[in-house]
Amino acid sequence: MTVQQAFESFLVEQQIRGNSPKTLTYYQSGMNRFRGFLERNPTLPELNLPLLREYVLHLQAEDLSTVTRQSYIRALRAFLTWCYSEDLLPVNLSEKFKLPKAKRKVIDILTDEEARRLMSSFNPRYLIQLRNYCICALMLDSGLRMDEVSTLDLSLLHLPEGYAIVNGKGNKQRVVPLGLNTRKALLRYLNRRPGCASTGRVFLKSDLQPISDSTIKQMFRKLKKRVGIPRIRAHLLRHTFATRYLENGGDIYALQQILGHTSLEMV
Repeated sequence: MTVQQAFESFLVEQQIRGNSPKTLTYYQSGMNRFRGFLERNPTLPELNLPLLREYVLHLQAEDLSTVTRQSYIRALRAFLTWCYSEDLLPVNLSEKFKLPKAKRKVIDILTDEEARRLMSSFNPRYLIQLRNYCICALMLDSGLRMDEVSTLDLSLLHLPEGYAIVNGKGNKQRVVPLGLNTRKALLRYLNRRPGCASTGRVFLKSDLQPISDSTIKQMFRKLKKRVGIPRIRAHLLRHTFATRYLENGGDIYALQQILGHTSLEMV
């Protein structure tokens, strides 16, 4: 079996497991990089540790961050582990194919003044502005990811009880607490939100279609200029939430559950 044939089977397996389209794209990107290095389509028995180490050196020679290199290697290691579990490889090469160390960066967050400037920049008299306020509040007060906000469903929003159920990475659901101000803003938005929409999603565009990640990215591009914070983006708000949660005495294990991280190292 060739590497390409095995990878196609690997992708089918990931789809059966219910992995998200983003995860599939991640694996596809990683393998495309590896196949570009190979320059041909070898059979699986031709894969060996010296070849994999050459690939690491190849990545190091490119103008890539250490985090990006790690990302490509993680995708390849997942594929190699699957090949071994399916008896397509006699040895689990991923066990000896270690990740190169990545530089640890200091996590950037919004200052309290910047957070106030951001949240006060919206005019809630306009429905779209109120919607965008709610989006930022969910990221800043509850730590939601961008795609978790865009796919938030009305049926999973429990405002009286103060929590929401979000669909996280790997289609895993988790419970996320909602702050009082966020709940008030969401209630105000939902009371004004058109009820004739043919979708169960919380956040809608002006044509009553659900928003997408692109909608949120466009919102942040405009916010950069309006609030004068060039580095502002969705994940910056999530980082700010996590940091403030710990600074205010929050439990790191509870934070792990709220963020939907699989390990404390990620937290």
